[in-house]
Amino acid sequence: MKNLRIVNMFVPFQRRFEFVDKKLGALAFRVYLKCFNFKPNAAIFYSYPYSFLIDTLKGLGIKTIYDCPDEESSGTKANVLRVLKAEKNLSVNSSAVFAVSRSLCAKISKFNPNCFYVPNGADFEHFSKALKIRERPQDISQLQNPIIGYIGAVYEWVNIDLICRLAESHPEYSILIVGPVLHGMSKLKKHANIITVGHKKYSFLPQYLASMDVCLIPFKINALTLASNPIKLFEYLAAGKPVVSTALPEVNNCASGLVYISKNDEDFIKKVEEALGENRKSENAEVIMKRIDFAKNNSWEKRIETIEKIMRVHC
Repeated sequence: MKNLRIVNMFVPFQRRFEFVDKKLGALAFRVYLKCFNFKPNAAIFYSYPYSFLIDTLKGLGIKTIYDCPDEESSGTKANVLRVLKAEKNLSVNSSAVFAVSRSLCAKISKFNPNCFYVPNGADFEHFSKALKIRERPQDISQLQNPIIGYIGAVYEWVNIDLICRLAESHPEYSILIVGPVLHGMSKLKKHANIITVGHKKYSFLPQYLASMDVCLIPFKINALTLASNPIKLFEYLAAGKPVVSTALPEVNNCASGLVYISKNDEDFIKKVEEALGENRKSENAEVIMKRIDFAKNNSWEKRIETIEKIMRVHC
């Protein structure tokens, strides 16, 4: 794209000398704008680390938009205080704030009344391709049915113990994880029916999704996930797949009638069993269409329309 520039700002000291980082960062930012002969109407922040640029932007007459995707305040007490301070600075000084969950919106609204609930979405056209795919990728061609799948990186907020318990309860299931496993691999390897295929190119994901009989959102319930709005929810539903999730507020609020939501670990396993039984129900086709329509109405294109309307008013 001719009108797109991507710049990685070098911050040499990584908070060891925060004052120097801020000065160098602000200087570098001004240099980039001058080199590109570019003065934007607004700057959109997706996370807090570069909030130190707020004063520079103000000085240049550039408005700030904060797009808040996650609950960032986790970790050590010192880190939490630093993050909360930076996030408050962004929130107070932004013309508008977008938050992906209702809990984040409620938190930020205390600092800025122009905070708007804009959930995540999905690349509907891409993931709905799974509806027409019949062949499995070569590396999972030999897996036995049913295939219970998870697409995404495995971080510490994924409930590894729950996945392992599912594998133990149903050794006849093939539990497929598509994405880098950055947490809990040693536990997953103990189960022969848990298959990890690692990172796959984005273009290949619909092929793996098409092969899944049930899709999982097995997140732990904690401060981070209580404020999360999983993108994979919309991606799974774009393919009309039955989805089993832990009791995440945003999943419950967005799609409680379309998704199997568990009360606890035991119920999660029961919900997977129920989801697998869908093919025996006469109303299955109608449910699939409702999921697909829901995902289509929650595409990134729809989200951009919402964001543009808000920005026209506040920027």
